[in-house]
Amino acid sequence: MNNKLDKMKRALRRSNTRLLLTAVMAFQALTQALIAFQDRAVNPQALILAVALPLVTMLVTNLMGRLWPVDRAILIMVLFLCSLGIITLQDIARADVTPRTQAIYAGAGLVAMFTGATFIRAFRSWKKLLPLMMGLCLIALLTPWTPGIGIYKYGARNWVGLGGFSVQPSEFMKPVMILCLAAGFANRPRFLKCLPAIGFAAACCAVLLSEKDLGAVLLYFLTTVFMYYAATSNAFITLSGLGMGGAAAVIAYRFLPYVRDRVAIWRNPWSDYDGAGYQLVQSLIAIGSGGLFGMGVGLGSPRKIPLYHSDFIFASITEEFGLILAIGLLAVYVMIILRGLIVAFNARTSFHSLAAFGLVIMLGLQTMLIVGGNTKLLPLTGVTLPLVCYGGSSLISTFFSMGILLGISSMNALDEARDIEQLELRED
Repeated sequence: MNNKLDKMKRALRRSNTRLLLTAVMAFQALTQALIAFQDRAVNPQALILAVALPLVTMLVTNLMGRLWPVDRAILIMVLFLCSLGIITLQDIARADVTPRTQAIYAGAGLVAMFTGATFIRAFRSWKKLLPLMMGLCLIALLTPWTPGIGIYKYGARNWVGLGGFSVQPSEFMKPVMILCLAAGFANRPRFLKCLPAIGFAAACCAVLLSEKDLGAVLLYFLTTVFMYYAATSNAFITLSGLGMGGAAAVIAYRFLPYVRDRVAIWRNPWSDYDGAGYQLVQSLIAIGSGGLFGMGVGLGSPRKIPLYHSDFIFASITEEFGLILAIGLLAVYVMIILRGLIVAFNARTSFHSLAAFGLVIMLGLQTMLIVGGNTKLLPLTGVTLPLVCYGGSSLISTFFSMGILLGISSMNALDEARDIEQLELRED
């Protein structure tokens, strides 16, 4: 019986992802080679990355696949997105934003991904951990108000300085918040039983609003609403929550000047071209300049966009690689979300199903907000493109979230293998 189960585990791990893995590795090697030889002087760092990125992708995919029967397609696409960010930074980075630093963050992110997969597989009594996780999450979100370590950056007080590094607590608390909501909503279809989790989410949003972290407020709020609907199927309460959120947005627009400023710039960035609208105008120019096929690797002027490496990295990618690759990039996010939803539907417990659902919904919402902000479809919110933009907080947090998702997928695969084994025993 054990031998059959082991064979089934190996069969589940050997999904048809070799072509996807090969394509990703070829893209990594070729693009970095182009960057390395685009000038007369060979770029040694790009040459090293041309070898290192495909090698790390192959090793991580094989290692995690041997440890657990994870969804290899999700894993490969996650690694592709991370490598695309490093490639873009290698091409356009300035001295203060280096691909070497991003590669170090990516290494820490890989550790976080393995940690997330191990963490979700190890614990079972989530209800016992719920009060502790809620308390730690709120304390972490409040740390930017701590005198001496809180940092006011980009119009928001949402950073903390620790030992020469700046970290963003709202990024690290995203997966924690989702796990808290999943535990609070699991097997509790009635509204009153969900109130503690809803109150916790409301407290998180209130703290973030006090710090002027509008993007995080929107992500936390919408993720809570979608997870509540997935848990209860209560359309009336869900629509009421969205209505209250809309009313809060109107109130914020009327009484908070920085909200009005962002909406005004979104409506007409050319009204203050040299001031607040400069970054959005440059983003639109960059996207238009790229056309279908892009200006080419190493060409174009993406550095004219403020925050080209973080908030506006999608515009930078579109200018250099073109609209076709930009659409392909969005398709990768869509595929991760769709496969993540399959993981959620196949989960055997309400908690794991809601956790997987919340993780992919937040990934999708964050991608939608940043791409919409870059293309003027939505007001700028200050969120970052998951796995691609520069920065350790967002990258490590997203890797940890994807590790949790992969851990749940491995648990689903093992459950399916046991079901097949039991079915064969019954037939015998």
